[in-house]
Order: sequence, then C-alpha cells, then structure tokens
Amino acid sequence: INVAWGNEYLPSILDTLEKEKVRATFFFDGSWLSKNADVAQKIVSAGHEASNHAYTHPNMSQLGAARQREEIGRTERLLKTKLGVRNVWFAPPSGDFNQTTVQAASEYGLKTVLWTLDTVDWKNPPASSVVAKVRARVQAGTLILMHPTETTRDSLQGIIRSIRAKGLVPGTVSDTLSEKRLETAMGAP
Repeated sequence: INVAWGNEYLPSILDTLEKEKVRATFFFDGSWLSKNADVAQKIVSAGHEASNHAYTHPNMSQLGAARQREEIGRTERLLKTKLGVRNVWFAPPSGDFNQTTVQAASEYGLKTVLWTLDTVDWKNPPASSVVAKVRARVQAGTLILMHPTETTRDSLQGIIRSIRAKGLVPGTVSDTLSEKRLETAMGAP
C-alpha cells in the first residue's frame, strides 16, 4: 500500500486488515511520513511492514544519482528515526526507475521492488471490479499495488477473501518474497 497522500481511509483499511488478521507492507512517501509519523507509528505498531517510497514522489529516472540518493536516504532516515524501522525495500514512485535508482537503493541496503498486479485504485473504479480483477489474476507471489483510497477501503475485504479462496495466504512483501515461504509450502521444517 503506497502512502503519499490521504489519511481519511487509513483507519478503515487498518480495521479490515486487523479483522482479517492480515499484515501488509506500507510504502511511505517521506514528505507524508514527516507530517504523519503518529499515523505511521500506529501502522507499524499494528504489525505492518514499513518501507521506502522516496521523499517527494518523483519520477526517479528523471533525477541524477545524487538526487536519487537524497530521495531514498531522506525517507530511510525517517523510517529509522521516527519509526525505529530496519527497512529492506524501496518501491519507486509510479514504478519509474533506472539502473541508477537500483544502485542508489542498494547503497542503503534496499532491494527495489515493484507490483505485479495494479488495482489502479487511484482512478476510483468500483470496488467490485477491483475484487474481480484480483480474483481473476492473483497467484502465488503476486504483489498487489494499492493506495489509501475509497476503492481500496471498500474492496480490501473482498480482495483478501478472494486470495484465500485460491488457497493463498496474503502477507507482506517480505513474506511473499521470502525464501522461507518455499520451505513452508514444500513442508520443510
């Protein structure tokens, strides 16, 4: 869940995640995080993963190396100082990146990650169409992109239940990309 704007739907989204016993990854824009550290702390305290979404939501590939490092580093410092988080992920805003972006993230010990299924919730489609899209396309390892929107608020429970109906377990980016999930799936100790 990329958070760069909008707080009004976060309480409902968090309630649904708690009710469904699901932990998610929240990618925080640093400028949002600097103004909303209290809200972000509630998200982390609820057991969700907090990660980096740059500071000003730029098109990263349009920036030079120093500015890319600044965007990532500034947010990384906030994650550590405001939330006490040891982060491992960087999600470039709008999915826009280049090799310089990957290198800049790597300098902070971060892996660059993108979604594999976009809900396009920022265009405010009907919740039912988002649930149907997820139901049709979700599979093991799918990373679903969402934002704190009315559509996500209204579709989240249906998304989670659609994932479970396929025998899959919704979780954080770290859970989804962990090598340990393969051991669990294969019945290894």
